[in-house]
Amino acid sequence: MLVAGGIAFFTLDRALTADLLHQLDQRLEEQGKGAIEWAEGGKRHPDRITTRIANIVDAEVTLFEKDGTVLGASSPEARGDVGPELAVAQAGGVGKATRWRSGRELHYVAVAGSEGTVLRLAQPLSEINETVGAMRRRLVFASTLAMLVAIVLGFLAARVASRPLQEMTTTATRLARGEFDAPIPEGDRDEFGVLWRALKSLASQLKARIGDLVEEGDRLQRLMTIRRDFVANVSHELRTPVTSIQGYAETLLGQEETPPSIRAQFLEVIHRQAQRIGALVEQLLALSELEARGRDDLAREAIGVLSIARHVAETVAGHGESHGKSRTVTVNLEGIPEAVLVLADPEGVERALLNLVDNAVKYGKEGGTVSITAAVATAGGKETVTITVADDGDGIEAKHLPRLFERFYRVDTGRSRQHGGAGLGLAIVKHLVESMDGAIEVESEVGKGTRFIVTLPAPRPSTMTKL
Repeated sequence: MLVAGGIAFFTLDRALTADLLHQLDQRLEEQGKGAIEWAEGGKRHPDRITTRIANIVDAEVTLFEKDGTVLGASSPEARGDVGPELAVAQAGGVGKATRWRSGRELHYVAVAGSEGTVLRLAQPLSEINETVGAMRRRLVFASTLAMLVAIVLGFLAARVASRPLQEMTTTATRLARGEFDAPIPEGDRDEFGVLWRALKSLASQLKARIGDLVEEGDRLQRLMTIRRDFVANVSHELRTPVTSIQGYAETLLGQEETPPSIRAQFLEVIHRQAQRIGALVEQLLALSELEARGRDDLAREAIGVLSIARHVAETVAGHGESHGKSRTVTVNLEGIPEAVLVLADPEGVERALLNLVDNAVKYGKEGGTVSITAAVATAGGKETVTITVADDGDGIEAKHLPRLFERFYRVDTGRSRQHGGAGLGLAIVKHLVESMDGAIEVESEVGKGTRFIVTLPAPRPSTMTKL
C-alpha cells in the first residue's frame, strides 16, 4: 500500500507539474504570437515596446533581430541571456527552454515574426512550484489521513465488511477521477453508514468547490481579456492623433519661416486632432463614470419625452455643418404625443437620445429626415414607453448589428474617424438605458435606413394613452 501510494503520489505530482507547465507554454506561445506583429511595428523603440508588452502579458519580454542581436528587453538581465530557444524560433518553430538565472528558475518561449524578428517571453516557475508544493502537502495530508482510516477500519472490520469496503474503494476511486455524480448509498446506521454519508458530503462539497473555482477562473479570464482589449483599443485610438500632432508640431518648430497659409493649415490639423483626443477622453470618462455609478445613483422621475426630444433637436440642429457637410437634416418630432412620460433620469435620457440623433445626423443622407416617435405599451401588467429614433440613411448590414453596441466597434472605420467617432457612443447609450431599467435594440435595412428602439419604464399612475 505504501509503495502504491508513493507511485500514485509521484505520478500525480509529475502529471500536475507537466500540466501546469503545458498551460504556461500555451499561454506564453499565444501571447507571443499575438504580440510579435506589434513588436515588429515598434522596432524603432524596442525597449519601450518590450516594456509595454511585458506590462500587458505579465512576463519578461526580449526582442531579437533575425541575426540574434538583442533589439530591446524589458529587463536588463535578459539582454545577456541567450539560450537554445532562440535558434529553434529562428528555424521557424516555437522555442521552449527552462533554466536558472540569477537564482530563479525561468521558463522561456520564443516565436518568430514575418520579418524574422524573434520575440521571447519568460516567466519564473515560482508560481508553478508553489502550486505543486501546496498540492503535495495536501496530498500528503490526505493520503496520511486516508491511510490511517484504512488501516484502522481494515484491522477492525476486514473479515465482516470486505464487501462494503470494496464498494467504498470503488466509489472513492471514481470520486478521485472527478466522477462526482457517482451513486453513493446512504448506508446503514453503523460506522460504514457514517462513512458513506461523509463521503457523499465530501463529494458534494468538492463538486461545488471545483465548480466555483472553474467559474471564478473563467470570470477572471474574461476580465483579463476585456482589460487587455480595452488597453489595446485605447492605445490604438490615441496613437494616430498623437502621431499627427507630433508630426505637424515638429514641422512647424523645424521651419523658421513657414508661409502663413501653410502654418494655418498645420495648426488646423493639430487643433482637429486635439479635439479628437479630447472627445475620446470625454467619452472614456463618461463610460467610466457610468460603470462606477450604480442603478440607485440615478434619479427616477416622471419626465416628458417630447420636451427632451425638442431639446435634443435644438442641440443637433447645426451638426450638419459642424461635421463638415453642407446639407440639411430634419429632425421630426410629430410622432411624440404630449402626454408620453417615462420614469427615468432626465440627464440620462437626454444623453442617450442625443447620441442616437447625433449619429443619425452624422451618417444620414443629404436632405434626409431623422424621426423620433414615442408610444406606450403594456406587457405583464407593467407599462413601458418605446422611443424610436429612425433615419432614412444608407442603413447597416446585418452582419454588423450584433456587435453594434460593443466598445470601439465601428461599421465604417474611415467615416467614423472622419467625424471624430471612436466607437464608444452606442456603448454609452446601452449602458445608460440599462442603468435606467430599460433596453435597446436596433433594426436596419441597407438602402432604407436604421431604427434604434429604446424601451423605458413608465410612471404610475399613468395618464398616457395606451396603444
